Order: sequence, then structure tokens, then C-alpha cells
Amino acid sequence: MKVRLFTIICLLLAATVQAQVQFTTESPRVDDINDTDVTIQRIELTAQYTIIYMKFQARKTGFNGRSFPFDMPIPNSRGWEQLESTSNIGFQPTSRLYVNQGERSYKFIRAENIPAETRRQVRPGERVDFIAYFERIDPGYTKFDLFECRDSKNYVCFNFWGVHIINPPKDSYSQRKPPVQPRQPPPRTAPRPQPQPPTDNTPVPVQPKVVPAPASVAINGITRDAKTKQPIAATVTYRLISGAEASGDEPADSLQSGSLTGKYRIEIDRRGVYAVTASAKGYFSQSDTLVTNRVDVARDFNLVPIEAGAKITLKNIYFNVSKYDLKPESYPELDRLVTVMRSNPTMQIRLEGHTDTVGEFDANVELSRNRVNEVKRYLVDKGISGSRIETVGYGPSRPINTNKSLKERPENRRVEMVIVKV
Repeated sequence: MKVRLFTIICLLLAATVQAQVQFTTESPRVDDINDTDVTIQRIELTAQYTIIYMKFQARKTGFNGRSFPFDMPIPNSRGWEQLESTSNIGFQPTSRLYVNQGERSYKFIRAENIPAETRRQVRPGERVDFIAYFERIDPGYTKFDLFECRDSKNYVCFNFWGVHIINPPKDSYSQRKPPVQPRQPPPRTAPRPQPQPPTDNTPVPVQPKVVPAPASVAINGITRDAKTKQPIAATVTYRLISGAEASGDEPADSLQSGSLTGKYRIEIDRRGVYAVTASAKGYFSQSDTLVTNRVDVARDFNLVPIEAGAKITLKNIYFNVSKYDLKPESYPELDRLVTVMRSNPTMQIRLEGHTDTVGEFDANVELSRNRVNEVKRYLVDKGISGSRIETVGYGPSRPINTNKSLKERPENRRVEMVIVKV
């Protein structure tokens, strides 16, 4: 009953702010999460607020800390009985949103259907829908971290890392209003109307209204050698993957960057999100997703040469939280690696797995080892010989930063590839 009442309240609130909502992200992708019992359902950006709709689904935990179905009896010293445990949830007023590795932070405003000062108990199987309001994230930031509190022995905090949202730069969606022309006062003395000659009934031709052509928008940049920083010629492939004008199965197109300058320019006639990949013979390809609207988008590609000792980070490899199952979003990046290895049949590589420092050291080492082995399994299934692929899991032992802040931890959760032999 409470869930239904809260749903009605949410719909009423949504109706009142609908006109103010600028961008909505349904079920946003999250890089990492502290408590899997809570999920982000939707994020709305208005002129004033970042509104986060969240759901908490209480689980039943007990025997040796394991989770059980809600209706399953749990073994204990007295035999089998139904376990009854509660969770304590709340949303601390000190919560903050962080963007661009902590460059900016945004304060918590208020929460609905969840306490902001104390904690409330949630029975096993109970669902709680609640909303958190923060200051509006500045336009242009498309990923943020939510830090609700520090973990304690009594409860788990609602902390998220790498929440991806739709939030293009302000210049790409705001339009300048034309200046208001001052109204001219009427003449003090109205002129005497002059007699008009008789007119015929011939209709006057209507001049067609001239519609100005939309401003030209492009994706442009330079393709370079990552080692020498010199421009190189590369094939730049692009495809519209989402947006109001996308049909869902858009064919890819490509062009060549300049052989002397490395410059390329993609003229955009349909606005939306584009997948862009730069590739050149003897180099690893590099990809990115770029949002186009009303301004040009600049993106340079620094391509790593294929040579012994070269190391690259496979940035578009995604796993479920604390697991080693590959997400489907990882397949395009791995398929490009398969193409490179087929084109270089003597090349041997080493896959290195890394994690942050959260959790037990041994568990993180095991997780990193399982993840790179899962990447190897995918490559072998695509026809690449397993003898060409080494794997090693370093866990948290080789961080690339201090690993202390929210902005640094996601950078340490990575899969790197080292060329052992060409």
C-alpha cells in the first residue's frame, strides 16, 4: 500500500516538474556500486536540480552471511526456521555528487520517502522507492560519482561510481532569443486616407517562406602517433547509434584523415550520438562515442603503434559489479582486438587485470585474474590461439594513482594489454 501511495505521489510530482525537465536518463549505466540492494531507476535534470530516483530492495541474509530467497527456511542450531532480519536505510545530508575526478561537487538538497537524519528499518523483501535531490550538475558533465556516507558496522552506504547520464554542453541545446525591438509610438496626427483606385479580383501570388538552413555541425580532430606525436593518415569510421533521427540500424561511413596533417572533419547532417573509430595499419584502433547537437565536436585520436613492449588500456571492457562476467558492451572493443590479432598472426600479448583497493587483497587478486581469463576465453572463442595470450591478475597492487578518493578508484579498475611479441 505504501509503495502504491508513493508511486502516485511520484507521478504527481513528475507531472508538476515535467515542463522543467531538460534531460532524462532511464536506468543509467553504473561502473561500480557499494550496495547492490539499491539501484538507480532514473535521473532527471531540471534547471535547478539533479533528481535521482532510486529503489531499495531488502534481501534476507543470514547463515554465514549468504543471501537466501525470501520464502526459504534457513538452517540454524535449532534446525530449520524462517529467518527474519532487517536493514537500516537513510540518506545523509552530507551526500555529494562529484564530477570530472572531483573537479566539482554538488550539494544534497532533500530526499523523499527516506529519512535524511536518522535511519529506518526495512523488513526482508520490502521495497522502498525514494528520490534524492541535488544541485544541478553543470551542463557538459556526463558522468558523476555519488558519495552518500562512509561505511559503518551498522549499515551500508549508497555510494555509486561512474553514473553515466545525458547532459550535453549548454551551448549545444540553448538558443539565444532574438532581441526585442522597441515598439514605435503611433504618429500624433493620423494622415488622411488617400482614395484607392479600384482593384481587380486577380489573386496576388504568395511568396514562399524562406527557411534558413541549419548551421553546419561537424566532428573534427587530428589522428597522431601516440609515441612520436606526429600526424598520421588514418581511416575514421563513424555511425549514428542513437538520437531522435536514428533508426537503430544505421550503416557506418568512413573518411580518410590527411596524410600530412592528420586532420579529419565529419560533416553531420543528423544530430545524435555517434560511434567514431580511428584505425591505421600498424596501429591499434581507438574508439569513442560523441554527442552532436548545435556546435562542433573536437576529438583527437592518438593511436598506439603495434610493437613489442607497447601497452594500452582496453577502456571499453565492462563487467558486472564484483564479478567477471563480460557485459555485451565489451564485445565491439574485443572484436577489434580479434581483427588486429588476425592481421598480425605472430603477435603475442599479455592481458593484465587490475582493481582498486576496496575489499580484501586476496579477493581482488582473484577477481582480476578471473576477469582477464574471461577476456582470453572470448578471444579464443573467436579463433585466436590460446598460446598467443598470457594472463596475469595484479589486483590492487599496481595502482596508477593514490587510490584514496572517489575520483581515482575507477581509473584503477582496468584491463591492460601488453604486446609481448610482434
